Amino acid sequence: MQILIIYLAFFAFICSSDGSVVKKGYFWQVTDFHYDANYSTNGDPNTMCHSDRGKSHSNSIYGNYLCDSPMKLIISAINAMQSIHPNPDFIFWTGDSVPHVNDTDLDQTKIYYNIGNVTEKLMKVFPNTSIYPVLGNHDEYPKDAFPPGATSYYSNILSVSQWSKLLGENESTVFKTGGYYSSSLNPNLLVLGLNTNLYYGFNPLTQNSTDPSGQLKWLEKQLKQAQISQKKVIIISHIPPGLFELSSGLMWFSNNFNEKYVHLVSQYSGIIAAQIYGHEHTDSFRILKDSSGTPSGMLFLSPAVTPWKSTLPGVGSNNPSIRLYEYNRDTGEILDYHQYFLNLSAVITTNKDKWEKEYDAKKDYGLTSLNPVDFMKAAKSFRNNPKLFKKYIQYNSVSQNLNPDCNETCKRVHVCSITELRMSDFNDCLNKPNPTLNPEPHSHPHTTPRPKAHVPRYMVIVICTLAGTVFVLAVIVAIICIKKHTVFIPHQYSRFSSPVGKGPIN
Repeated sequence: MQILIIYLAFFAFICSSDGSVVKKGYFWQVTDFHYDANYSTNGDPNTMCHSDRGKSHSNSIYGNYLCDSPMKLIISAINAMQSIHPNPDFIFWTGDSVPHVNDTDLDQTKIYYNIGNVTEKLMKVFPNTSIYPVLGNHDEYPKDAFPPGATSYYSNILSVSQWSKLLGENESTVFKTGGYYSSSLNPNLLVLGLNTNLYYGFNPLTQNSTDPSGQLKWLEKQLKQAQISQKKVIIISHIPPGLFELSSGLMWFSNNFNEKYVHLVSQYSGIIAAQIYGHEHTDSFRILKDSSGTPSGMLFLSPAVTPWKSTLPGVGSNNPSIRLYEYNRDTGEILDYHQYFLNLSAVITTNKDKWEKEYDAKKDYGLTSLNPVDFMKAAKSFRNNPKLFKKYIQYNSVSQNLNPDCNETCKRVHVCSITELRMSDFNDCLNKPNPTLNPEPHSHPHTTPRPKAHVPRYMVIVICTLAGTVFVLAVIVAIICIKKHTVFIPHQYSRFSSPVGKGPIN
């Protein structure tokens, strides 16, 4: 009977009521370019590779592990995206285009043009692809200081930085109120581009606000409307909620904002297909839980294009990276993602920009799917599965550090950062004897095993005959369905055939 059910399920999957199959699509995420126009191949790596008169340094034309991205690296990354998968459904660009330099080296105009330069490069290589951008904490002047209300800054990002060419009229109107927007990816799926810099713990302008720029109220309204309309949502933003896995106790949001935000996305986790962030420069993920503690949502944290070494203690450099996602176009479910990187160590000696695949999430993490339950099992097995944890910790630096030193305390911080988004829960996790999975149920050692039920031989013959018959019928009908309904699905996500419209940490 189980065999019959499997065949029938297979039949239903292959040939649904409308004869369709799963509509798989692809999209890119690129984040944290941190373009530094003052990068020099002769510059001192200890001073961001800026020009050093009287001395000669040998930096690669594509960058240095102690410095931010030269334009050649940015162009290389975007060209690699085009070469690997030239026709994505869309691109998520998750912020931070401005370098990690002192505010005295910048001004508001430089900020606008810096972001605008990256905008132009993306549009040039992907002229027919919808690009959905969000702001990073370095994309304001002074850095981190996003005001709790509508200002001319957002209008200038649209005009001077050319984001009006990326966002439609309705999106641009909402964007002016606080740097956030909603857009339809397809009839079943929305993207909510958020400005979580408003909640950043280092933002001096919003610490006394309850809902800066009204974004939380707006977000709840969007999620409620999507729920009523039976649509799914993908949230994109720069700074994620929760804590940094490489710096125990460092929470990105102020605690009051973190509590509100996590509560809200947990409340609507049933319609949020995925949350996608940047900011950390490292490769990691987070697992959202519902009120009962059950894993209910995924937060994907993509590593940076810039290889820059953070000023945070114990945080190293990374290889430049880009990420390609597979997803279900109807539900927004992330089916897999593929991480690509540029091995900067090799580039330094050859000056050849060879982008390679680093890993496939599903295969290399040993997952049956990318749902939160499977990711939770993987994360909680890290402590007792050194081989899997070694993969994760190597990917965390985009294979820049192939032999990272991570003791039991370090490992515990990683696991608790992944599984707990609230400070109180994170601290509880750290203090548990062993933050691993509960033991699997097993028979008591003194319990007498039950004898297996005897199945008559004639029943085996009957079941096998029926199963074989159903299988043959399923294959025949499936072939008919596929021939009848498998057609080329035209690209449906590009809104424009050509461009339109007029000492820090992370």
